[in-house]
Formats: sequence, structure tokens, C-alpha cells
Amino acid sequence: MHKTPASLRSAKTVLSVAFSCALMACATTAPQSHPSAVTNCQPFENTQPICKFSNPEDLALVPGSSVLIVSEFGDYHGTQPGALVFYDYATQQRRIAYDGRDTHIADQVWGDASCLAPPGEVFSPHGIDLSRRTDGRWQLLVIQHGGRESVEFFELIGVPDNLRLIWRGCAIAPGKASLNSVAAIDGGSMFVTNMQSIDSSWQGDADAPEPATGRVYRWHKTTGFEQVPGSRGSMPNGIAATRDGSSIFVAYSGENRIRKLDASSGAVLAERTVPAADNLKWSADGSTLLAASFTGSQDSAVFAACTLSAVGVCPIDFAIVALAPATLATQILFENGAAPMGAGTVGLKIGSDLFIGTFSGNRILRVDLGVEHE
Repeated sequence: MHKTPASLRSAKTVLSVAFSCALMACATTAPQSHPSAVTNCQPFENTQPICKFSNPEDLALVPGSSVLIVSEFGDYHGTQPGALVFYDYATQQRRIAYDGRDTHIADQVWGDASCLAPPGEVFSPHGIDLSRRTDGRWQLLVIQHGGRESVEFFELIGVPDNLRLIWRGCAIAPGKASLNSVAAIDGGSMFVTNMQSIDSSWQGDADAPEPATGRVYRWHKTTGFEQVPGSRGSMPNGIAATRDGSSIFVAYSGENRIRKLDASSGAVLAERTVPAADNLKWSADGSTLLAASFTGSQDSAVFAACTLSAVGVCPIDFAIVALAPATLATQILFENGAAPMGAGTVGLKIGSDLFIGTFSGNRILRVDLGVEHE
């Protein structure tokens, strides 16, 4: 049974205040959660919390395996580092893939020619995207904020039970950009969302017109970062792209919109209202896009506290929404509030299983979509 979504104004205001607080390190009191919501990791209805993580904000599947790559978000300043993690959901084994302690200098640089040193122990990953390069090698792109604002390049090598990540360079973000998500395309290019400038003072006035606080950039090693025409908007968050790079899908969180854009002209090819959409992710079979959406009208102080505190469950309602790539027609796959997990930021559909991550909490939620959620 699906819950009624909260007002679009509430979603916009809550997300805007939370992001501003994350950038400016607002002080606030941690939200109070029911003890069972934090400590109970038992199955409930068609859900199974997997309490092995720290802020598992984004997910990627290693093709042909049961291994997830998990981006454990730290913060926007590098004061609370994060890590990349391998998690095998078949064996339930978790291990660190990269945490910044590796000081290996890249012998092959896939990013900027000037970026020759890894980020170090202040490494704080955010959005990630795994793709195959034209030479057949596997590339993991990682938005990261610790020590520098950048996209980090990794090569994924090995077999599923012995995977490794090798650092292959970085691309330094332009100006005062605050990056969020990344999508690789054929030919060595990528698209990234610049949510807003780091020094932006906009606080998300619900009665004010939507300012164009962010934009989408396209990057290539030979040209660097270039703004995508027509991509400016309020808080561009998640992004996905067609493999040939002709179309991009952008979640404008501050506008409660997801748009499909022509990547060359910026023309809007399709548009859909989705409250406070976060990450966009292709299903494992590539047939649909999934968007995480904050649907709750939680007090902004609760949201801000979740961005700053180590909590088991961040009590914010969310939904995972499937979108048809051609028209962006929507279907809600799953909705939830607090326990067993709130504040879902990403949904990854693998067969009849749905894996959900969060920007704040100690768990990933596994949902069996073959069982009706009451």
C-alpha cells in the first residue's frame, strides 16, 4: 500500500536546507530515533536491513557477479573521510576496496594530465558510476570531496572473489563547483552534476522563484569541463546517460523535476515531476531508470541532523521510482519511512531484488519486489 507523497514545497525546502547545512557545517542536535529502529536488523515483511555500512550513499553492481560497490559517504569537507567498499550479497561479505590510504602513483593516467597523486586519507566518496571503457577495461568514476573537489578514476580488476581497485587519476572540478553525481559514456567522456557553488548563500526560500544554482558539465581529457547547454537549474543532483551520450537524465532536486535533455542542444526531450529526486541509476538489465525520491515533510532540523550525525536510521520518508527512458513515465516500486530504513538516496534493481542506499545510516535495505509490501 503506497503512502501519499508530501507537498513539493516541503520536499524542496527540506533538501535545500540540508544541502546548505552540509556545505556550511551547521550545528544541530541529532534526531531521536526509536531504539528498535537503530538496533533491529531483522527482516520485516519483504525487506532485509543489512547493517554493515556507514552512509552507503550510492551503489553499483559488478556485472556478472553478486558484488556491489558501495560508496560510503563521509562529508563535504574531508573532516569525516569515507570509503569504497565491496559487498557480496550472496556471501554477505564486506571488505574495503579503497579508503585513501593507498599512495600508489598512477602509471596510467585516465584523468587530467596534471593529477598524478591520489586524494589521501581525507578521501570522501559520493556518487559513483561503473562502466566499460572502449579498450574493455572496467572504470569506476567517483565524485569525491576530501582535500579536493574532483572526479577520481579507478580501474576495477580481478575476479568477483578477488576484486581490486587501482587509482588511475582524477579530474579537478571547475571553480567553486560542488559535484554530486557522475555518468560515463563511450569515448572516454563523462557528465557530472554541479549541484551549486560552494559559496552559494541560497537557503531554499519556499516562496521565492527557483534560482538556477547548478548545471551539468561534460568532461573529456582533451577539453576538460564544459557546461552542457540548457542544463542550468535548481540543485541538479542525480544523473544518468545513454551510452552514446546523446541524451542525459538529470534530477533537479530543487525543482522536484527529472528531465531528459538532448546533450548537444539542451532541448528538453521529456520531463516528469518527482519530489526531491536524488540519485538516478539504471536497472541491472538496462531497461529502466530508478530514482530515489524524498517524499516526507520532515522538519529541516531532522534532515540537517542526519547529514551530520552517525545514526542507524535517518527518519525521512522516501520512495524508489522507476522511469521509462523514452517518456519518463513513472511507477513507484517501493515506499518507506523510518524503520527499517529511511532517507533512501539510491535504488539498484537486480532481477526481483531492490537494493537501497542512504546518505545517513548504518545499513543498506534489500527489498524482495516479488513480495507485496503492505
